[in-house]
Amino acid sequence: MKVKLSEIFGNTTNRSMYSRDELLSLDVKMEFVKRLARYYDIPYLPDGNDEHNLCYANSSTVRFEYRSTFSKRDVITYLLSTQKQDTFHLGKDEVIFSKSV
Repeated sequence: MKVKLSEIFGNTTNRSMYSRDELLSLDVKMEFVKRLARYYDIPYLPDGNDEHNLCYANSSTVRFEYRSTFSKRDVITYLLSTQKQDTFHLGKDEVIFSKSV
């Protein structure tokens, strides 16, 4: 699934270029979350706070393909591991989400 960054992140300013750190602070669009949840057939965990959960399946140390939920942190981690540049253009840069993450 090929997705432009503008489909993933909400842009509340008129800017189109963002650094890695600035990109991390943007909100993830719920439309994208729903689309990604359908694509991978796993639910989204809004707060991503699973540190004190006794279930190891949702631990941040478990690889994405073995997880039973995903969060904004997972989207960011995947994005930063696949995109190596230092600046991002929301309207032009794309991310490919593979079925075999």
